Amino acid sequence: MSSGGPADDAEDPADVRSGARAGQSSGARERVKSGAAWELHCRATADSAVDDRPGFVPDVYLDGLGTGTAALAAELCSAAVWERAGGGYRILDRDAVGRCQDLARLLSGQAARVRAAIRARDHARAQLMPEMAEAMVVTPLCAACGAPATRIELVGPGQLPAQWEHWPATAQDSFLRCRGPGQWYLIRDGVATSNDNPVQAGEAGRIAWAFRPPLRYDQVATAGFYDDAGFCQDCDAAYCYRHWHVSETGYGHCPAGHGKSLDPHW
Repeated sequence: MSSGGPADDAEDPADVRSGARAGQSSGARERVKSGAAWELHCRATADSAVDDRPGFVPDVYLDGLGTGTAALAAELCSAAVWERAGGGYRILDRDAVGRCQDLARLLSGQAARVRAAIRARDHARAQLMPEMAEAMVVTPLCAACGAPATRIELVGPGQLPAQWEHWPATAQDSFLRCRGPGQWYLIRDGVATSNDNPVQAGEAGRIAWAFRPPLRYDQVATAGFYDDAGFCQDCDAAYCYRHWHVSETGYGHCPAGHGKSLDPHW
């Protein structure tokens, strides 16, 4: 098989991890009799490149794949595709090793670019978070009954919570004692628990961003709430306490049967 140029390498970088094309070279396929041994050769060759040990298969790696690998490795040695080396096996199919190295380098470069983009995005978002903070009251509705599933309120500096006049005097006194100058405040009634506490402007901005309409699980989850504001990841919908069917241990199941823990104290 030819070594292929950069354009060939870019066709299927995911093949590095799967090993689907690892050994299509030097007649190795014709010498390996069983499909299981060939599959092991492809996978191990690809992983050796990705794990920065090109052409070497440690015994501990084979042990991690489960039983039966010793017999397959022996078959590959008999076919002159592998040979025994200290603490493992050396892959003799150099064309396959070289191709996997090329693809591993391609993947590494792509991963580095993705990581750099994520860092730049997170940095930019962190700079904007305080500016995005805004007072709000959000009540995601239960997809099963239409009742409020949870309630999230951000109270701005110098402001009072909604329905302040209905708060007991003791609760009002406690709130006022906890407030600092310029302090944001989060009041949250979750599916199974409730809490209120001061938050920094950056966190207030992150929460405000997470609850911009339309509400979706992926966005709401960035708020970092333990119960994801009642949202089910699989349904992409919120449910109330009753329709989460919360157990005594704080674990719930939505109407579709998807489960999650809703009480951080358990």
